[in-house]
Amino acid sequence: MQQKNNPSFFDPKTLLAVAAVAIAYYGWNTYLAKKYPNYNKPKTQSEQTVGATSGATSSESGAASANTVDTKSEIVTAPAVAKEFHFENDKVSFVVTSFGMGLKNYTINNYQDKEKNNIKLGVSQTDGLFEMRWAGDVKPLNFDLAEQAPGHYIGTAQVGETVVKRELKFNTETSSFTNTISVSNPTEELKKGFSLLIPETIHTPASTSFLFPSYEHQDFFVTHSAGKHETVNFSNSKENVSKDFTGASLVSVSSQYFAAAILDKSDVIPEVKLNAQINNKTAMAELVYKPAQIKSEMTFSEIFYAGPKSIDALKAVDPEMASLIDFGFFGFIARPLLYVMKAAHSVVGNWGFAIIILTLLVRLCVLPFNIMSFKSMKAMQKVQPIIQGLREKYKEDPMRLNQEMMAVMKQNGANPLGGCLPMLLQIPVFFALYRVIGSSIELYNSPFIFWITDLSSHDKFYVLPVSMAVFMYIQQKLTPSTMDPTQAKIMAFLPVVFSLFMLQLPSGLTLYMVISTLFGIIQQYLIMREPKAATAKA
Repeated sequence: MQQKNNPSFFDPKTLLAVAAVAIAYYGWNTYLAKKYPNYNKPKTQSEQTVGATSGATSSESGAASANTVDTKSEIVTAPAVAKEFHFENDKVSFVVTSFGMGLKNYTINNYQDKEKNNIKLGVSQTDGLFEMRWAGDVKPLNFDLAEQAPGHYIGTAQVGETVVKRELKFNTETSSFTNTISVSNPTEELKKGFSLLIPETIHTPASTSFLFPSYEHQDFFVTHSAGKHETVNFSNSKENVSKDFTGASLVSVSSQYFAAAILDKSDVIPEVKLNAQINNKTAMAELVYKPAQIKSEMTFSEIFYAGPKSIDALKAVDPEMASLIDFGFFGFIARPLLYVMKAAHSVVGNWGFAIIILTLLVRLCVLPFNIMSFKSMKAMQKVQPIIQGLREKYKEDPMRLNQEMMAVMKQNGANPLGGCLPMLLQIPVFFALYRVIGSSIELYNSPFIFWITDLSSHDKFYVLPVSMAVFMYIQQKLTPSTMDPTQAKIMAFLPVVFSLFMLQLPSGLTLYMVISTLFGIIQQYLIMREPKAATAKA
């Protein structure tokens, strides 16, 4: 009887199959080990902790401040989550965050830029507006933040043994904040100080051409050393800006029409540090407190403002805030002119016509000086042929020439300074008027007539600058002149030069210059129509 063959594990075919599978498995794992070194390795406890932390996300988190997580193997840091509260009304909106109790996305809802977007202040990728930071730290204090009511926030932070309590309260009537910082059980570390920040992004000017300069600007403004005011421009700077001031009471970062400011109301006098990084397009103003003496309980108070540079709105916050509007050296003249323009607007209801009324009133006020100037210029023009003859006659005797010239001018009532002095007296008024119209938030996005839809923007069709050049040329032709032909040819190009510089100026400023020049033409025409005086006496 034939015996059946039973399959054996050691059958050659089976052994070959097992060997092929083993080789394939070993080869595959070797390939994975080379391509992915950490493949198939068990995670350590710390790696699992970090993985869990990085996988968790929160819409409230906006910074990289860290909490400490203690494991058996090591200490690792995990990003803290910011606590945030949102506020919004018809004027402003912002988010207050627990990181330094700074404000994010601070938006002015009732003003828009040229692209029709709401104005934003304190724009920064890393720092919050009015954020609090301990001296020497690159990160803000992390507050345990609570909302007492909409716009009213209280936060508490622990720095070693020191407890910092901060209360921030928004005033809906003035769109300002009152800020109170209470420090309990302070240590010597407090002497190093703490800062309140005003960050901002540097805007690119609309025009950087020498012939077509942009009127827009961004500046630091500081009140320090018993009331001294200093403006530091950074938007047009070619180099980084870094300045420090002691004994400060007010600091702001502002543009032509808007500002974010901190007004100190504390017993401890702060310092101010200004910094602008041109390449990074970032600017920062810091109000720094460094108390010389430490008490068990210390309080610091400030007023914050972020909004339009309206003189009425700033005065409503605090009278000292009104100095944020920089009228220049002739501010004592500019402020009354601003109120006259506002009064004119209350009557006519259009800021363009208010500028015209203000210009005409100013020109009427200086009219007596202009009449004196023109009479003197006409007298000088009348004696000019006689003086020319005297120069030829006494060219070898300068002393005799001066004596004869003075005698002729006295006899004919001519004064070489008579034409200049009245004009010099008018210069402060016109500079003040220039600053008033160029800095008034009231003109921002305000229309005039026809094509002028925004008095704070340049004339899109350049009608006003061209009109200015034409009127200046006509005024030159009407003005009595004692210049030689070469000087007259040079002066003939001035209207073109002035017109080029005015192309990018706000149309409100250009309107003022056009009306003022047109008034001057009418004035000169009427004066020139007076009966001709008798021939000069030699």
